[in-house]
Amino acid sequence: MAKTTLCLFALITIGPHTFAQPTSVAEHVLWERDYPNLAVSVLGAAVADNSGNLWAVSEYRQSERLLYVRKNGELAINTELPTDIQPKFPADRASFRLAASPSGTILLAARYIHGGREISFDGVAIARVNTDGTFGPVRRVAGPGPEYKELVALSDGSFLLIGDQSPMNVLSVDQDGKLIWRRVFPRSWVLPSGAALDDGSSCIVSPDYGRPLLHLIWVDRAGVVRRRQELSARRGDTASLNGSCALLYDREPGLHRSAFYLTSFDRALIRTWTTPVLPTAPQGCVYALAAISDGYLVTIGVRDGLFLAKFTPEGRLLWTTTDTSRKYASLVIPAGDSFYIIGAGAKDRHDLHVIRGR
Repeated sequence: MAKTTLCLFALITIGPHTFAQPTSVAEHVLWERDYPNLAVSVLGAAVADNSGNLWAVSEYRQSERLLYVRKNGELAINTELPTDIQPKFPADRASFRLAASPSGTILLAARYIHGGREISFDGVAIARVNTDGTFGPVRRVAGPGPEYKELVALSDGSFLLIGDQSPMNVLSVDQDGKLIWRRVFPRSWVLPSGAALDDGSSCIVSPDYGRPLLHLIWVDRAGVVRRRQELSARRGDTASLNGSCALLYDREPGLHRSAFYLTSFDRALIRTWTTPVLPTAPQGCVYALAAISDGYLVTIGVRDGLFLAKFTPEGRLLWTTTDTSRKYASLVIPAGDSFYIIGAGAKDRHDLHVIRGR
């Protein structure tokens, strides 16, 4: 409890734009539920469609299942993924990502993996998700090489697949998986995160392996890097709102603790504001950033449980809350003017827990 209090004290006393009274999680919850025998991890897949309903992939007990949760909390679809998208030799397992375009198209990407102490990545396939929970044709998009951890829906209807692990690759594909363009970046760029901007463009942030340096690039719809920036930090997550690119980044000073800040860049990739979020947090903790219609939602896993904070588009802190009775949030999913949190349930429960908040 003392550590949480110290974190909150740092949050609400640093900087003129960060003052806000702490609230309780319950004040921001529309509903929350457990879904037995299902689970979505911090590396898992979830997205909200353009009507605000939640789609996710459960990997519980080696049975990958597509889930559809209506915005009132009703679990309407719970079906096993098709065999065509399951791993095939030499791959022995798959991880998944979901993305939803503004027009309503939902894609599922499966990245394939095999190995034990030495991991190999066996490419990625995608399939369109239909509104009834069925799938379109499965199409192999890339072969062995990078690990494609990120799937981003762009404003022009195309999608980005972003992979790292020597070197970092960015693929642009249409909704049927046809390759539009491919770009390759330095081998030292790892753990990328991307967000959609206007006119089919995007911003991508990637740490530099072994150095406290973040690379931020602005990529146009043709795959041309138009602007670049560098920040002193070790890891980050990106989201976009009103044409701006926001970063939640961790400076991780001295590799002893995490120190999180939120910053925003305009269309010229010029930094417009920066505000502290949690300058004292556990080293290496789970974190996420989501952009909803009226601001940014931040979650960070603290030692004592769940931390949430909401900021305006201009970087002013609206509210903050820490709940020591909960686990940390695995994923935060934007859904228009609301959001979903995957995880953050009671510490003694292990089923899928979903919160819809505002």
